[in-house]
Amino acid sequence: MPTSKKHWRVWQAVAACAVAAAWVVLGYGLRFSRPDPEGWDQFEAGGRFGLFFLIYLPFYLLTLAVAAVVVLALVSGRSPLPGTLTAVVLGVALFECWVALVGYPLFDAQPHLFASLTWSLVADGVALLALVGLWLTQLTRQTRPVEG
Repeated sequence: MPTSKKHWRVWQAVAACAVAAAWVVLGYGLRFSRPDPEGWDQFEAGGRFGLFFLIYLPFYLLTLAVAAVVVLALVSGRSPLPGTLTAVVLGVALFECWVALVGYPLFDAQPHLFASLTWSLVADGVALLALVGLWLTQLTRQTRPVEG
């Protein structure tokens, strides 16, 4: 296996693990962190229903897509996969921004959500940096002159 192929696989694995970590940390903040009952009391039934459709339902649906791409990135060495992994990393970053913009009332009801969101953005930044390394490695593989 050529060295650039090894580096390419390492960058892909780092990006996949980092985006998976970002998604898990965000899920912890949304779903499994200790809620504040007084914070949840400020929402009426319509507010809770709206939060479910704006934040929680998209999170649950996107979990399947993120998990599928991460598993494929870890077990596959296919060349078109970096584009899909890049789309997932950017999609996770957009969803994190969506939670920060639309879900700000949740910060009182889920006190650990802000910290989870911050760490999720850090992990997504690591995934983005790994993708830069992946794309640069792939670019150098394609532009390397043929010897012989």
